[in-house]
Amino acid sequence: MEHIHTDAEPAVTATGVLAALTHIDTVGFHGIATALTGAEPRIDRNWAPLIHNALIAVAVTTWPPELQPASDRFTAAVGQLIPTLERRDTVGVAETATELHIAYHALSDAKWSYLDSSAGIQGSEDHGHGAQHGSH
Repeated sequence: MEHIHTDAEPAVTATGVLAALTHIDTVGFHGIATALTGAEPRIDRNWAPLIHNALIAVAVTTWPPELQPASDRFTAAVGQLIPTLERRDTVGVAETATELHIAYHALSDAKWSYLDSSAGIQGSEDHGHGAQHGSH
């Protein structure tokens, strides 16, 4: 059966992207990374389920093809970090936490830029992360 493109499809895709971003942007990846990469890493038992839910939000979203690599990187990073958190491995957690933090930013920034463009809005490079992180 041939797929017929409708005018609603870009709106549906944008809505899905927005819903996923709204969820993952509230997880607190910066705070998690900071806690896991400090001199005395600590693991909160709630982080693995929170991050897993972010993975679900990303996995069920239909991403435009040009944005799929950022989603794939995020998914891979989550797949590395969750088992480390579940083992409560404070020794091996810093590298995977750093990768997830970077992958999260790549995902969020690319998707917000996509939404800026889709809406015909002149975007900014920051997309609100400065408020969450202070200065990088």
